[in-house]
Amino acid sequence: MTVYLIRHGETDWNKAGKLQGREDVPLNAAGLRQASSCAEALKTLPARCVLTSPLQRAKVTAQAIAQALTVPLFEDERLIERDFGALSGLTPEERAAFIASGRDAGSEPLGAVADRMLRAIEDYAETYHSVVVVSHGASINTVLARCSGGEIGTGKTLLINTGVSRLSFKEGRWQVDFYNVPPDEAARLSMEFDDNK
Repeated sequence: MTVYLIRHGETDWNKAGKLQGREDVPLNAAGLRQASSCAEALKTLPARCVLTSPLQRAKVTAQAIAQALTVPLFEDERLIERDFGALSGLTPEERAAFIASGRDAGSEPLGAVADRMLRAIEDYAETYHSVVVVSHGASINTVLARCSGGEIGTGKTLLINTGVSRLSFKEGRWQVDFYNVPPDEAARLSMEFDDNK
């Protein structure tokens, strides 16, 4: 089984450095271009379906990819961004001040995010074997952290918009083949991995 994890295209909140949680912020003009370019770059992937978070920044990105791949698109609530609680919508400076205050933000636990993400991934991967998942930076990073034993992901990896990471299920567990690469590089790396199987 193979999974391609893709972060959505850019939004105005990304550009401003604001933390996006469950707020349904749309793609900006650059994000729409990124979604289109990503879809074009990945149209040769052997994926058999595309999964998306219900938030429009992910869904619009996923729609472009599903159309390019001519595969079905499924929306799954479990792929939504982490709930950051009181930190949502804050700039880096505002977040630092909140954290320094010692108050509890009420954010969704990282382990719970990874659990729900992986349950969704596995539910579809068992049927479709090769899937594209369009989600969000923090949520994808929890999966990368879990699958890499903490070497990458949460607290270590800043995912780029439309950056692609690939997981393969080998020897009874998910392993990271590559992570956080631009779509055109992901397409090339995927061909190399598949050729070497």
